[in-house]
Amino acid sequence: MSQAPQAGQQQAQKSNTFNKSEKTKDIRLTNIQAAKAVSDAVRTSLGPRGMDKMIQDAKGQVLITNDGATILKQMDLVHPTAKMLVEISNAQDVEAGDGTTSVVVFAGALLKSCEVLLEKGIHPTTISEGFQFALEYALTALEELKKPVDLENKQQLIECVQTALSSKVVSSNSAQLAPLAVDAVLRIVDPERPNNVDLKDIKIVKKLGGTIDDTELVEGIVFSNQKASQAAGGPQQVKNAKVALLQFCLSAPKTDVENSIAIKDYTEMDKILKEERKYIIDLVKKIVASGANVLLIQKSILRDAVNDLSLHFLAKKGIMVVKDIEREDVEFIAKTLCLVPVAHIDQLTPEKLGTAGLVETVHLNDESKVLRITGVPAQSKALTILVRGSNQLVLDEADRSIHDALCVVRSLVKSKGLIPGGGAPEIHLSLRLTQMANTLTGAKSMCVRAFADALEVIPYTLAENAGLNPINVVTELRNRHLKSQKFAGIGMKKNNIVDDITTEQVVQPILVTRSALSLATECVRMILKIDDLVISAR
Repeated sequence: MSQAPQAGQQQAQKSNTFNKSEKTKDIRLTNIQAAKAVSDAVRTSLGPRGMDKMIQDAKGQVLITNDGATILKQMDLVHPTAKMLVEISNAQDVEAGDGTTSVVVFAGALLKSCEVLLEKGIHPTTISEGFQFALEYALTALEELKKPVDLENKQQLIECVQTALSSKVVSSNSAQLAPLAVDAVLRIVDPERPNNVDLKDIKIVKKLGGTIDDTELVEGIVFSNQKASQAAGGPQQVKNAKVALLQFCLSAPKTDVENSIAIKDYTEMDKILKEERKYIIDLVKKIVASGANVLLIQKSILRDAVNDLSLHFLAKKGIMVVKDIEREDVEFIAKTLCLVPVAHIDQLTPEKLGTAGLVETVHLNDESKVLRITGVPAQSKALTILVRGSNQLVLDEADRSIHDALCVVRSLVKSKGLIPGGGAPEIHLSLRLTQMANTLTGAKSMCVRAFADALEVIPYTLAENAGLNPINVVTELRNRHLKSQKFAGIGMKKNNIVDDITTEQVVQPILVTRSALSLATECVRMILKIDDLVISAR
């Protein structure tokens, strides 16, 4: 009699184990499918012949781009695993600035390989460890393709930036934008920190109108929306400027709460006007005493930054007034002009002023105006790139492309190594990993081989997006590399395979590929380790 209940318990335990195993399998496959869907969405944007995405937000604003990080930021994703791919794309953007699409495409290919391995009964932990081993070997093998970079050789840097810009909407202007980006980054390299560059020292200012050819690099500051006040005949040009950055208003003070004042006698009105006039005159006297002849006034939401009376007195003294300076620009202005922002008139002293050779209103080709501050102190090492564009969509894409170009030069400053592009490094690493897999046994060998196969997705996608036969191209590329042509890659100029892709000036920083491989592998390993989804009530 006792054997029957025991048999029933054993059957129930087996059933629970089976159900738990099926649930874990379903969750893992769901996670993989969600992440693969994100990868497939951006795959067509990879490479010089990749397509652009048109994104429309809830407000009806339209965005056209093929930058992987930008596309993924705009996507309204719900699944937590899909969001992980957005995060690795953002991390790639921060670390290298380029390869934001590649890292997601490679992660998708690795996950596809995981599906096959899981179906064969290989444990997720074994797959994860095998991928980590493959990554470490791949990063070592990548050094075989590395060519050292001499930062004095500007032409080498320009070629690398042109490769990064070749997939952008502004690729036709790369001959002009690439040297501009290289010059900008090299000028702000700090000798005390030669292995890194702070891109906050380069401000990108957008001005609608003109063409991308009108984009220029300015050693100083450019304001596209703020102008020198013309009220009361204020000056539009000041030489040997002493600049003050004010964080208080040059207008009559107001109470902290809403109120109204009832005036019954004109003498009371006259008294109020006299008090206001006296208050403004005292402010102007203290400004003149400090020696400032250019005032930059931070935008205020509480009251008017200036009024007609203050502008009148300042114009009489020949002081230029520029109002509505944005809060986020204060730090850059202070660093560039070597000044200290002043929050109260009593703190305005000569030592807190910045200097500039010339502050003037400049008329551009299309008759629009910008305010330009040049002749800034040499130690500031801050620059402004004035970007022009015929419409807002082109202007925004040019802004993103120039940021990517600056990041590529920064990557070269950080890693000082170049590798060929055009799918050459991925095929090289795939072959080296396949050779390594042949020396291993068991599940580890299968995992390393799966990692090697996933690497081929980059040249496959490049060929596919260029309208070539991807299978034929990847096969031929693999054969070339087997013949020790380790620099052979896909040339997009003639849509053929080039024995040495570096002769076509198709090169990229080693940091881009190294970072993409590491981030994609790290993300995939984390996804593999997830075996359950718990909904929190909090």
